[in-house]
Amino acid sequence: MKRICLITTLLLLALGIGAGTTHPIEPDTLAELGAIDLQVELAANQREWADQIGISLLTVGSGTPLYAWFGHSALIVTYPKGSSVMYDWGIFDSEQEHFYLNFARGRMYYYVLASDGAWRINDALSEGRDVRLIDLDLSAEAKWALATYLSEHIGSEGATYLYHFYDDNCATRIRDIIDVGTGGDFARWAKAQSSGLTTRTLTDPFMLHRPLVTWVLSTLQGPRVDRLENRWDAMFLPLVLEEAVLDFCTPDGSSLVKSSTTLAEGAGTAMAQRSATSTAVALSLSLTLMMLLLSLLSTKAKKIVLGVLYLALAVIGSLLLFMMCCSDMDMTYKNINILIINPLLFIPAFAFLFTRREKSVLATIFGLVTTILLAGRLLSPSTFVQNNLATLLVVLPLYLSGAAFQRRGDREAR
Repeated sequence: MKRICLITTLLLLALGIGAGTTHPIEPDTLAELGAIDLQVELAANQREWADQIGISLLTVGSGTPLYAWFGHSALIVTYPKGSSVMYDWGIFDSEQEHFYLNFARGRMYYYVLASDGAWRINDALSEGRDVRLIDLDLSAEAKWALATYLSEHIGSEGATYLYHFYDDNCATRIRDIIDVGTGGDFARWAKAQSSGLTTRTLTDPFMLHRPLVTWVLSTLQGPRVDRLENRWDAMFLPLVLEEAVLDFCTPDGSSLVKSSTTLAEGAGTAMAQRSATSTAVALSLSLTLMMLLLSLLSTKAKKIVLGVLYLALAVIGSLLLFMMCCSDMDMTYKNINILIINPLLFIPAFAFLFTRREKSVLATIFGLVTTILLAGRLLSPSTFVQNNLATLLVVLPLYLSGAAFQRRGDREAR
């Protein structure tokens, strides 16, 4: 049995290291945006009309639902007669056929929505979230070209696209459009600056108000989210995009911002001030204390608790294995957590729940592997590039508690 478990673990190691190959896919709008000509000569009436157009960036703060934790970005085009159209990317319909299966496979078919600007702003205000508006200072040629592109794009096949959480979402689409309006100066400026943060550390403050959900989402993501991002790539977050627009100046020193207005300061989800590591340490200590108390009070209760927790980890591990091997979610590829959180955990889970066994070979193996990975992460973070410290800290006391059953059971047998 021990050999079978060891061989299976080694196979999962090979699968985890080799599964998934990241092939960066450029958003399908880049070719269309590249065809926009800002040097077009406008007739007098066209220039007069374009001068009266307003193009604005709307930023909505964090909301309560999971999909709203990171906020939202939209573009508003205001026409000379006062009407306005809001363009929202990253819109989804959960009633779409096979939506959840496609979501798990990383094939998220989202779309862009054009709607009445005033109505959409009021809708955002009614949600009690922060709402801010930045009027962009663009040339008449840029406003003409972008307004034309937006009106034509929404009525085409480009209204539906393959969404990506970090590379192609509501904020990155608008970032690319704003960049076109600046003739590429916005991208050159942002790509020359490091954010100093990884994707994981950029997103943590928006998530840590729900530590267990954050832990699961962090565990499912591999080294793809642990690379340092420049300021351009960090603009997948609406707040980062907003800050960049406020900070940017053209080569001649002109600001991109004509005016900035705070429409509402809502009571939305507050960004967490603690770190993911401190949260994981607190969870780890809580689990350790719980296991120690159960060991003293009731071995049967401890078995049940461990069985339930192993079962939950087995489900998470099954999802991780599926996403690594059968999905397009590149952020799950090459995830070393597959070594310690995988479907093999169903074995000790069912053993603890439905048999009299008080020992687990797998818990011992996983505890050892977790200890090695934890030591490697702490002693040589440049080698262990995936920042899975939070994952390791939480599962270690669970596996050590399961392994302790083996030693206790052996003593009782003798």
